Amino acid sequence: MIQDNYSEICPVDIRNPFRNPTEEPDYSPDYREILPTADMPDCRLPLLPQQHEKSAIRRFLAITFLMLLFAFLTANTLYTLMDMIVKSVVQQIDLRTMNELPDNYDLIVSQFLDESAVNSALTLISYTVGNLLAFILGIRITKVKVGSLFRLRNLTAACTLSYILLGLWMQLLAGYAADWVTTFFSTAGIPVYSPDISLNGSAMRTLMIVLYVCVIGPITEELLLRGFVLKNLSRVSQRFGILLSALLFALMHENVSQFLFTFPFGILLAYITVKHNSLTPAIITHILVNSAAVLMEFGRLYLPHSTFRHAEMIYILAILLLGTVSLFYMLLTERLPDLTPHQSTRSKRLLMTAPLFWVFVLVHIGMAWFAAAFL
Repeated sequence: MIQDNYSEICPVDIRNPFRNPTEEPDYSPDYREILPTADMPDCRLPLLPQQHEKSAIRRFLAITFLMLLFAFLTANTLYTLMDMIVKSVVQQIDLRTMNELPDNYDLIVSQFLDESAVNSALTLISYTVGNLLAFILGIRITKVKVGSLFRLRNLTAACTLSYILLGLWMQLLAGYAADWVTTFFSTAGIPVYSPDISLNGSAMRTLMIVLYVCVIGPITEELLLRGFVLKNLSRVSQRFGILLSALLFALMHENVSQFLFTFPFGILLAYITVKHNSLTPAIITHILVNSAAVLMEFGRLYLPHSTFRHAEMIYILAILLLGTVSLFYMLLTERLPDLTPHQSTRSKRLLMTAPLFWVFVLVHIGMAWFAAAFL
């Protein structure tokens, strides 16, 4: 029997190997995938993992970060190739029509494609393909069954509503925080990139943006981040998986403004995925929170100014009130899983020595810097 938090653990429960009572045992993968002898009566888990156990954990970490980098490279490569093909086709058509192209032709074409539905469609296609390919390859390599990601339990309408309200509350407050941060850095002469998803333009362009932001983006991001990534990062510790997957999710957005929202929102989405043993509540919450932002933008564009201002004020007050109630309810009734000493030596310590983690961080911070400096 275990004597204290630092002694050897024996025997080992393959679904809760570190005897953490705050974790959801049905969510964690079989620990024999890391330590094949975990179900043997004489198997012991010391405080510091032995080399073969560390190697297996590092392997799952490496695969996780490799698939995220694969998604990034696939999406950007595919977008670049399709963009080059489209511009080449447009150039050939214009050459036959005008015989001679103006000196600023490249700029004209770029502006035309950005204002039309083309660039939005290319973004939708490239990131959908990148996320889905990484998800499919990742779960095959790590042998995660798709069905294990949708074993929904204990989800009520009241729970779902509270998650949505809390997500909207986070979105609202993060928006104010992002405005303050942007103003602060701008005053200090430090460039800050803030994405501006305008719904002006053609109806087809607007449709592409709405389709990606409200449906395809949330679904593919949840499959990749709260599906493949969270499941594999939770093999040792669910708390570690929840917090790290949220950090990765925030870094992938590559700007400070969205980081302020996506990090706490990612924690919420990961927590409810673990709690309910399913991606369903996270997908629903993600879709509706994104859709609320799009609906507000439509209101800003198409409603009379006074009407929109009144509707916006009612919305803000309602979300502040109901979201705060949801937050306090969750703080009183829910908690993140604990991190035991045995889990700490197998998660945080090994993460710091994972080269692909630092590659991922540097790539996305570099992209954020590039966007702030040149876009």
